Amino acid sequence: MQPSGEYLRLRTIGRRSRTPHDVIVRFLTTDGKIVVFPQNAARQDWVANLEENPNAEVFSADFTVKGTARIREISGLKDPLLSAFTRKYGEREVKKRYWGQHRYVEIEITSTTGSLDYAQLVYAELEAAFDGVAENYDHHIMDNEMNLWLRNRSVSLLKRTFKPGETVLEIGCGTGTETLALARHGVSVIACDISSKMLQVLSKKASDANLDDKVTTLHARPYEIREKLMLQGIAEIDGAYSTYGAINTDPFLPQLFKDLASMIRPRGDFIIGVWNKYCLSEILGYALRMRPNMIVARMRNPVPVGKSRFCIASNAYSVGTMRSLMEGLFKLKEVRGVEIFLPPSNLVRYLPPRPLEDALKRLDTSIETHYPWNRLGDHFLAVCERV
Repeated sequence: MQPSGEYLRLRTIGRRSRTPHDVIVRFLTTDGKIVVFPQNAARQDWVANLEENPNAEVFSADFTVKGTARIREISGLKDPLLSAFTRKYGEREVKKRYWGQHRYVEIEITSTTGSLDYAQLVYAELEAAFDGVAENYDHHIMDNEMNLWLRNRSVSLLKRTFKPGETVLEIGCGTGTETLALARHGVSVIACDISSKMLQVLSKKASDANLDDKVTTLHARPYEIREKLMLQGIAEIDGAYSTYGAINTDPFLPQLFKDLASMIRPRGDFIIGVWNKYCLSEILGYALRMRPNMIVARMRNPVPVGKSRFCIASNAYSVGTMRSLMEGLFKLKEVRGVEIFLPPSNLVRYLPPRPLEDALKRLDTSIETHYPWNRLGDHFLAVCERV
């Protein structure tokens, strides 16, 4: 049984009774820890229990996580943990139940028992987080010019790589920006996502566009994809792709790449869009603003919440790291840097006036395949061939 990504049961030891005290809590996972926000009600016993005895257990029917709890203070309304919590559970719920609460509980895991490990807890949280933003996800993409630029570059590459009549797998399809573009191109897409609500939005969009025959949805975590496709009688596909998200958040990448290599036909292509470890425009921008801590933010994995724009556990990868992880499975054919001199989507406010913006777009496009520029974008797109 997979854990819920919205709630966990937290057990503390009563200060006076010395007996277990259980409470249902909302949570985040970050940097190998579990973060819990108390509600804004009067003094809560479980928090007081932890102040006296920091030993805590987090569990459900099939797992137990033991850890040591610390009570910490948020830095203010813009604290990245509060932002991540609000994104996951919604502004209305946070204002109703948590507004005014300035403390949170950080649980450092000391042991795990049962069938769950921390990676599964991360998957559960990812599912809940993306379920929570599914209805407004298109606005997140369409209302940000740099997000649109990212999608335009990936769609262009996907349409050049995959041919009408082929069947390809998409990992982390979201609401289907690339899915529908490829379907209109005549490619059959098996669109997989960890979020059932994202898939519901995509299914409606595909139906409205009369593309039902080209789009098949699959609700699965990445490590489940191969088994679920086999159960549907799908043993081989022409290619696969995953851009701008799933690769950077999956804790089981080596297994995913092995599974894909077993499904993609010989010499079939696998395209990845990866949040890069080295972003030239970000390095230059933060250097000018004299913020050295942000210049090196992507060097640590997982990138700390607040320094990663995604507000979830994310890893930044270099081209070299991706090549190593795929060694013996896929060979690197092509690398394109995206948003090299253009600012990343989270810094879109620094986009220059239109004439200079257009010039930067032309510059980025002209150098995106050339070394070393193709390794210095906010993201890179890589075409990998199954060996």
